[in-house]
Amino acid sequence: MNANNIKGNSQTHSIITRTLVKANRYEEAEHFMTQMLKDGHFPQKGICDSLIQGLISPGESPERAFSVLQQCLKFRGMSPSRFTFCMLVHSFSCYGNMDRVIEVLELMSGENFRYPFDNFVCSSVISGFCKIGKPELALGFYDNVEKSGVLRCPNVVTYTAIVSALCKEGRVKEVCELVHKMENEGVVLDAVFYSSWICGYFEKGVLDEAFRKHREMLCKGIKPDTVSYTILIDGFSKEGNVEKAVGFLNEMKKDGLRPNLVTYTAIMRGFCKRGKLEEAFGLFQRVEELGIQVDEITYSTLIDGLCRRGDFDRVFLLLEEMEKKGIIIGIITYNTVINGLCKVGRTSEASEISNSIFGDNFTFTTLLHGYVQENNLVGILETKRRVEESGIRMDVVMCNVLIKALIMLRAFEDAYSAFKGMPEMGLLPDSVTYLTMIDGYCKTGRIDEALEIFDACRGTSSVATVGCYNVIIRALCWNGLMSTGSKLLFPIMLNSYVKEYGLSESKIGMILVTYLCEKDVTKAISLLDKMKDNNLLIAIPIAAVEALTKQGRALDAHKLIVKTRANNKSSDVIAYSIVVDGLCKGGHLHMALDLCATMRKKGILPNIVTYNTVISGLCQQGCLVEALRLFDSLEKISLAPTVMTYGTLISALSKVGYFNNSKQLFEKMVRAGISPHTHLYNSLIDGYCKFGLLDEALKLLLCLEKSCCKPDAFTVSAVINGFCRKGDMEGALTFYYESKRKDILPDFSGFVCIVKGLSVKGRMEEARSILKEMLEISSNIDLINRAGDEKETESLASILISLCEQGNIEQATSIIGEVGSVAFSSKKRYSASASLKKHSALSMFARNSLYAYMGSLGMRFPDLLKMRSSFEESDCFSIQPIPLDFSACYSLVSSLCSEGKLDKANEVVQEMLLNTTKGG
Repeated sequence: MNANNIKGNSQTHSIITRTLVKANRYEEAEHFMTQMLKDGHFPQKGICDSLIQGLISPGESPERAFSVLQQCLKFRGMSPSRFTFCMLVHSFSCYGNMDRVIEVLELMSGENFRYPFDNFVCSSVISGFCKIGKPELALGFYDNVEKSGVLRCPNVVTYTAIVSALCKEGRVKEVCELVHKMENEGVVLDAVFYSSWICGYFEKGVLDEAFRKHREMLCKGIKPDTVSYTILIDGFSKEGNVEKAVGFLNEMKKDGLRPNLVTYTAIMRGFCKRGKLEEAFGLFQRVEELGIQVDEITYSTLIDGLCRRGDFDRVFLLLEEMEKKGIIIGIITYNTVINGLCKVGRTSEASEISNSIFGDNFTFTTLLHGYVQENNLVGILETKRRVEESGIRMDVVMCNVLIKALIMLRAFEDAYSAFKGMPEMGLLPDSVTYLTMIDGYCKTGRIDEALEIFDACRGTSSVATVGCYNVIIRALCWNGLMSTGSKLLFPIMLNSYVKEYGLSESKIGMILVTYLCEKDVTKAISLLDKMKDNNLLIAIPIAAVEALTKQGRALDAHKLIVKTRANNKSSDVIAYSIVVDGLCKGGHLHMALDLCATMRKKGILPNIVTYNTVISGLCQQGCLVEALRLFDSLEKISLAPTVMTYGTLISALSKVGYFNNSKQLFEKMVRAGISPHTHLYNSLIDGYCKFGLLDEALKLLLCLEKSCCKPDAFTVSAVINGFCRKGDMEGALTFYYESKRKDILPDFSGFVCIVKGLSVKGRMEEARSILKEMLEISSNIDLINRAGDEKETESLASILISLCEQGNIEQATSIIGEVGSVAFSSKKRYSASASLKKHSALSMFARNSLYAYMGSLGMRFPDLLKMRSSFEESDCFSIQPIPLDFSACYSLVSSLCSEGKLDKANEVVQEMLLNTTKGG
């Protein structure tokens, strides 16, 4: 026409446009009609409808169709049909573009058309909102339609869409009311309706009710179809009940229905969830033998099962198999592998895989979470950079993980910016967001910022507010009670919570108990009784007990634990053990033993931690024989000692020179398959050295070096001390330099010992050299300066350095000796005579308590009498102290003589001679 210079009219253009539409040449038809409208020609009625409907394709965005509609509406007289509007509503709903759906609905119901909403439109809109995860909007839309009277007779399709929305909202119980309404209206339920209903019960985890609805459907004569059975099979498989899923598969086949790939994949998922991977792979093989072509979802299911087991070699083999079969590996499969690697701490490998794909929200959220779990700050920053460069639109979950990661990096400003920027991204912070922000600020002591977030949180859901109250109250209780401001704020916040929610949360109740323990333990006990009566008290409040013992209030902790009426034995044993430990450390050994007896009466069996505490307490009170007897009783109650049990006893015995007994315990421990650690070796080595048995110490040191353990600073110091006590400074120096070559230097006491020993021997230049090396170690300087602060002396380390440079070693040695006495004045050693002759009222009371307790273990009366007599007759003790010899005291005597303290030197010699006589 253009070549012959012929201008067609409206009818000509309409004929051509209609012909192009019939030939499915929609793009050309659209172009032709657009040009026609520009030329002022209007197409005939129905052409616009045909073109718009033709441009709508399943699974594709109907934007071009909507664009044609907008062009048509610009010209008066062009009225698309109601069916065209309905098609657009349905298409946009399926595509998930609900903003466009609303635009079409507004045009459809506007003044120009006033088309009514039918069941097709309503069911499409409801399904569309559910598809984008907004079931509350779907139900709101239906309520508005129902109230306006636009939809007078909903059909089963619309009601099925409503059921799906109710189930997604967790309102499954309301479906029963809807069913009654449908039955009253004469609407017949079908298999699709029941399938949606059953699916809702599965989503809530109510398997029994889902099964009952299936039976109800059968009783009503409604035959389940393939989809119905697949929903049942999938539901039971997801819950791990694969046996029931297989049962439904067999039932399905009996009904003449053929399972499809989705059905079989659901059962594979069930097998994988139960860890039955061989069965899953066997079913996979059968599916292929049936000629059913597997897809990415099937492979992804198997890969997920392998990831759960940690078998990544087979995972990568399956990925290769997919490539060979031409199955495109999509983001679902890659995310499954990435998630599996992150869960086992291989986030860096997961990140490498993600570099080769275009990741989505799940990809980056998983990587961030993995790096957070691994405390990998570099990985967090790199992933954050990738997220920003990718331009991905974040969802709430991803924002929450990113905020948590930023708080972990202490990038609080960035975390706050991400939090405040959520509304700009169309996202609303949820309870997790608020809790993450508040918890992060509270843990770093930034209570003011936490309270700001809390104020914003209070306008949200009650669940979020309860959780936030919990975090803030706990933070004020544990972190803020030191400051006056927090002391005032804590009761106000706690009072506000109790007024609003009462004691509905046991966690808050426990925090309140802890707070009351600070004020009045009696009131705390009263509150615990009320919580018990209201079924809120499950166990003894461990936090409160622990707080009291840490504050040195073991008696208050004892009062709290004895008066509390709780019944959770697994957690109560922890609380009892904490109190027993506090009582032992506070010197209330008899009360600790009585509490152990109380535990057994209540059916709470003390664990090895409890016994370790009591044994340690007995050792600290000098009751070594009693400690050993209690140790022997462990075998009667089938409780295996730990390395801590052996270590406590060996250390205590070595300190007083009972090496035969300590050596026997050491050998017994090794026979029991318990490997000694360095600290335990040190106890024996230190004891041998202090009692002049240097050769024994060196033998044990050789054993230590041959074992998996390594000597430490204390080991070196103990051996140096042994050489110095024998006056063998050459040996001390040789050992010092050997240890130095091994990068193991002595601790402060070891340096003091060797410097003083060299100084006494008159080897001042060597003493000066060692002293210089000591003053080059920062930990030694810190210790010296701390001791100097206690003596109100400034920069004591610099004074020592100056004395060293001046060559005034005697004065420097005197100063470091005083520093040592200040720094280690709290460390007291046992003496053999004190441990054997200690018969104070406290010790006797403790012994009586121990007899009573051992009696509760089932020990017979004659055994107890025999034990009592053995405690009172020292001649029966197999434990004997090892006497000191002259060489062991040489260093000490020489030092006292050089300082002019002859009286003290004579006392040391006399005590040595007395011990030698007794030992003989």
